[in-house]
Amino acid sequence: MKMPRCFLSPLVAFLLVFTLLSQASVVSAAGRSGKGQDTVSKVVEINKQALAQMQAGKYEAARDALWGAIGILTDANLGDHAITARTHVHLAAVYMTGFNDRTKAIRQFVMALKIDPNIKITPQVETAALDEAFDAAHGQSGGPAQPKAAPAASGGKTPAAPAAPAAEEQATPASGASAGTSAGGRRGLRGAKRFPDREEPAPPARVPEPLYCPLPDEVPPKEDIPVRCVTQKQPRRASATVFYREKGSEDFMPLPMTRSPKGWLTATVPGAAVTGSAFQYYLEAKIPGTKEPMSIGSADGPNLMPIVDGAAPVNNGVLAALLEGKDTSVKTAPMAEDNAPLEEINRQYQVDEELRKYHRRLPGAVFISLGGGAFGSTYHTGSITQDSHDKNDSGNSLHVTGGTLPAKLFQMLGEFGYQVSDKVAFSLQARLQYTPLNSTAWVPAKGVSIPPSLALAAFLRGQYAALTAGNFQAFGSGILGFGVLGGRSFMGYVEKSCDPTKYAATCPAGTEHSDTVSGGPFALGVGLGMMYHVTRSLAFWVEARGLSSFGPTMVLAEYNAGFTIAHKFERSGPAPIQEGQGGWERPPGEEDKDAPPSE
Repeated sequence: MKMPRCFLSPLVAFLLVFTLLSQASVVSAAGRSGKGQDTVSKVVEINKQALAQMQAGKYEAARDALWGAIGILTDANLGDHAITARTHVHLAAVYMTGFNDRTKAIRQFVMALKIDPNIKITPQVETAALDEAFDAAHGQSGGPAQPKAAPAASGGKTPAAPAAPAAEEQATPASGASAGTSAGGRRGLRGAKRFPDREEPAPPARVPEPLYCPLPDEVPPKEDIPVRCVTQKQPRRASATVFYREKGSEDFMPLPMTRSPKGWLTATVPGAAVTGSAFQYYLEAKIPGTKEPMSIGSADGPNLMPIVDGAAPVNNGVLAALLEGKDTSVKTAPMAEDNAPLEEINRQYQVDEELRKYHRRLPGAVFISLGGGAFGSTYHTGSITQDSHDKNDSGNSLHVTGGTLPAKLFQMLGEFGYQVSDKVAFSLQARLQYTPLNSTAWVPAKGVSIPPSLALAAFLRGQYAALTAGNFQAFGSGILGFGVLGGRSFMGYVEKSCDPTKYAATCPAGTEHSDTVSGGPFALGVGLGMMYHVTRSLAFWVEARGLSSFGPTMVLAEYNAGFTIAHKFERSGPAPIQEGQGGWERPPGEEDKDAPPSE
């Protein structure tokens, strides 16, 4: 038999082998050298720091650091790297040990096992509870339970291999289950639905949405996804595009849709793009004569379709079931753990993105504020005795009738507080008001006191950010406090009405100098303001607020501006533990996947 010429040509064979080896070396080097290796080294250091923080009991700091590492790896397209799996293992340890949250620990283990099915728990963080959660994660991911380490009395000998699974555990799934999914798989299938293919159904007579694209809640991995859409207006003239993102890519791939004989706009996403935990996509449609396209999702907020082993492949039968309102998702056994780790992961990624993108004051931070204003006004409803205690000709104390008085010259605010969350803060605030005396050649008579010019009050203050847009926040506040100096929470200003240097007659008592009117010893109030965060530590604010005092009753309206300095204190833990010193150690037998290739 004559062999093909390609096998007879040494040059062709050499070029083929050389090409394959070159591609393999490029792929290997991509994750181990240059920027990729720098990222891995950085994340290894973060893991070391997190382990040290766990030992010091700083579980929140360890959790935040590890989530930051996951974000760094995702941005560097290293989601499938061994260090990503190890980071998920350490997150599981933080959730289990620090927060006693078994559900989240199992979720993290499942994510780690998807990347590296042979990964083991880092010995330093291993506990009986963590072992049990790890075994549960193995059951959900379809793998065997982790072999337990030999007890110390065994002298460190290798433990015996686990017994073979029982016959019942090796049995094939029920006949209704989808092929390729074991009975102990991640979803615990109970008879996955089957939808035989059929002729393409026609679009509905009444399209329920402006852009209607019936799609299932979940899809199987590596299976083509036919997408069909129809518009309410001009369904025969509209055009549409599917945008989908492959795993590891930052950009969405456009896939124009064509018209089917039944009138659907159709496109088929290749199965090679349906990998990972979820399929990301969005759709856009254009109608002739309209400026703005219709969309379902966007590049900034794509739709996420879970990728589930055993889900029914998308075909005309599934489309017909969706049009009839039937459920096409896999029927699963009740499962308390890890029903949808994707939602938790995406929510945490969004939190990380917010922290990277904006620099508002961090929850848990303490802050001090300084501010003040130079204007305002007071109002009192009835007659109030002036603070000078001057007497009129009848020997009675002088009174000021009800009305509006200025509040001047200026007030200063000092504040010390704690940021509870991104929106809520509480503080202790001191307010000092200064109103200097204005008089001409007035010498207080014996027994006449000089009008007070200072009012100092202390307030408990709560602040809530009702509107947040990036680094800008609009907030409302409430305060409650009391006067410290002489029981005055604030003052009103009474201008002098007679100048003895200008009039020949003697001025009536109490009219040749300015005076003040004091609000009661207790006050409460509300405020509205705006704050802009320049950095996490520095922000500027303005606020308008009103106060009401009691005994006597007075109302104060004032406007203030100032700045805030914030800082989040963390206890310093021990120095990071180096590899080989009981900290960052690879379990026995685990391959060193992070090391660069040897020369």
